[in-house]
Amino acid sequence: MDPRLFREGTRVILYDADRIPHPGDIPFDHRASADPEPVVGGGRGTVWRVRVNDLLAALRHYRRGGMVRRLIRSAYLWTGLERTRAFLEWRLLAELHAEGMPVPAPLAARVVRTAFWYRAELLTEWLPGTRSLVSLLADSEPDARTWRRVGATLRRFHLAGIWHADLNAHNILIDQDGAVYLVDFDRGRRRRRDGRWARKNLGRLRRSLEKVHATGRALYYTPAGWRALLDGYAGYEASS
Repeated sequence: MDPRLFREGTRVILYDADRIPHPGDIPFDHRASADPEPVVGGGRGTVWRVRVNDLLAALRHYRRGGMVRRLIRSAYLWTGLERTRAFLEWRLLAELHAEGMPVPAPLAARVVRTAFWYRAELLTEWLPGTRSLVSLLADSEPDARTWRRVGATLRRFHLAGIWHADLNAHNILIDQDGAVYLVDFDRGRRRRRDGRWARKNLGRLRRSLEKVHATGRALYYTPAGWRALLDGYAGYEASS
């Protein structure tokens, strides 16, 4: 990976020069991409599958959550380039990917500044053949092995001190071979290993699963599945 900066007017792009030869041509607006496809998910906005040269990528526009989004949808207060949400997430993903953690590789992040505000987008590599945990639960009940793999993956991140700020069932992807990935590390960061925040992280995921189950989007979520997840979570440390 070769991180570089491209500056043009009010926009700055952080990109991997090994994979993105012409950062000025990146379609950070999905409408400018050939055959963009929305990816159904939760949270603050839609992820788009777009094409960048010969690469398939996931494009996310940073959107505000909570009550503030009614007033300010996509603008954030400027406090410095390296403190923008897009640059922080790109840098964290680059570190995690280099360490062999199951995350998508970052391709490019764009920040556009206007006076005291900025807006931003992030491009990451597309993970082919993956589905979100919510999508799996909508079709059938995953077997215990799949749940244990999810739990072991979460434990791996926690042991590395990685806190996922929005750990929910939409941000866990599973491929056809059962490999598990985490995506959307907006506001994520490294923290000192502490069982308290790790338990809160798991609690957030459990509430997410219960919520999507209650709304009918994850019909096959059961307490047995959660117990298998916890078994995998506990067993990872013992086997590592």
